[in-house]
Amino acid sequence: MKKRVGIIILVLLLLILAGGGAAFYYYYSKYINIDAIYPGMTIQGMSVGGMTQEEAKAKVQEYVDKVSQETVTLQVKKKESTFALSDIGLKCTNMDVVEKAYDFGKTGNVFKRVIEVRKLEKEGMDFPLTFSVDKAETRKVVKKKAKKFLAKKKDATITRKDGKFVITKQVDGVDIDFEANADKLAEVFSKKDWNHKSVVFPMDYTLDKAKHTKKELSAIKDVLGTFTTSYAGSASGRCANVENGASLINGTLLYPGDSFSVYSKVAPFTADNGYHLAGSYSNGQTVQTYGGGICQVSTTLYNAVLRAELNVTERSNHSMTVHYVSLSADAAISGTDKDLKFTNNLDHPVYIQGVAGGSSITFTIYGKEYRASNRKVEYVSETVSTRGPSEKVIKDNTMEEGKRVVESNGRTGYTARLWKVVYIDGKETKRTQVNSSSYMSTPSVVRVGTKKKEVPKPTTQKKDETAKAGEKAEGSKGTTGNNNQGANKAE
Repeated sequence: MKKRVGIIILVLLLLILAGGGAAFYYYYSKYINIDAIYPGMTIQGMSVGGMTQEEAKAKVQEYVDKVSQETVTLQVKKKESTFALSDIGLKCTNMDVVEKAYDFGKTGNVFKRVIEVRKLEKEGMDFPLTFSVDKAETRKVVKKKAKKFLAKKKDATITRKDGKFVITKQVDGVDIDFEANADKLAEVFSKKDWNHKSVVFPMDYTLDKAKHTKKELSAIKDVLGTFTTSYAGSASGRCANVENGASLINGTLLYPGDSFSVYSKVAPFTADNGYHLAGSYSNGQTVQTYGGGICQVSTTLYNAVLRAELNVTERSNHSMTVHYVSLSADAAISGTDKDLKFTNNLDHPVYIQGVAGGSSITFTIYGKEYRASNRKVEYVSETVSTRGPSEKVIKDNTMEEGKRVVESNGRTGYTARLWKVVYIDGKETKRTQVNSSSYMSTPSVVRVGTKKKEVPKPTTQKKDETAKAGEKAEGSKGTTGNNNQGANKAE
């Protein structure tokens, strides 16, 4: 009986083992021994279980192509420039993960493989994709796309139009190291933490701040000094020169500490620079030169500068007096020998407006008023001495003695001083000498005759009496033709 029971148990065990083996074989044949990637496997989060290698590669490539269409947006300040990742050669650097995913669980003994596949099915496994870009292409594209971010610094500007100031805002300079930025950008796509999405890339740049700003120029509102002179009656060439000189100086902007030279601004005195022939002083005479009349421009500006109380560093008077300002209130220009120079000694910028037309020229200096409203300034000319003109005599042998013609009137010479007088509430509080000037006298030119007067010739009456006496003698003596010839010689 016991033997029979043992046999039955053995048979049952054999049946169980046979069934388990059959079941194991069935599982192995259906799930392990297959030409596909095992369930639970993902690549970059994408399920590839049950796919062949070719199917998985196609799916991964589709993903890579999609990522290549993502973009990079370069940023500098508030400006942007965008391009696709495909433009810089984005590529997947580990496409072999498809093969690795396929090979998983396909090596080793059957029991080991079954265990690996069952674990994969429950817990899953992922192969992340990695990327890189072409460094050379990245440099090229970044430079091309970011060039528009470059900027040269520009200070704010100011002009006066229709009685109002127009101010443009300053521009800060921007400089970019394209290669350094491109290399830094390329590193983004090789890092594991990149999410394969579009990238906004703030570029590194160097800012070159503008020196002068719109805010600084906005302080220019007040008239600090203005002055007008007339050139009515001037020749057309002189009028043109005065107007040309005013236009060349008009719009000058001086910041604190800046210096200005009239000669440097208005030279050269040539036709190409807008000048005409007109009268100017030279060696005590008036001669025709290009730019004649430019001294009225510098003189008018000089008086505006004095009233703005800017610091005059160089000024020369004319060799002879001029009619359009008082003594010592002039400022001559003569090459580099005589110039008007001044400096903006204030804490704010000043703007110089020059306007000429209708026979008058006006310079106005604008800035920020810094003086008390009860303070006034005026300039007073003082004549220190005078020198009357001498007389230059020119002898003329074509004109009779005693005759006298004045060719030109001389000029009186002067020495003079200019005073700055300060008033507070209408009372003089200070008087300062601004300059002293010496003007040469020129002689009157007089032409006098040196030709001797002619002596009166003998009268014709005495000759007639002599002739009549001869005729009587001829009649009484019967003179011949030879005697007649002798009479003619005597006559």
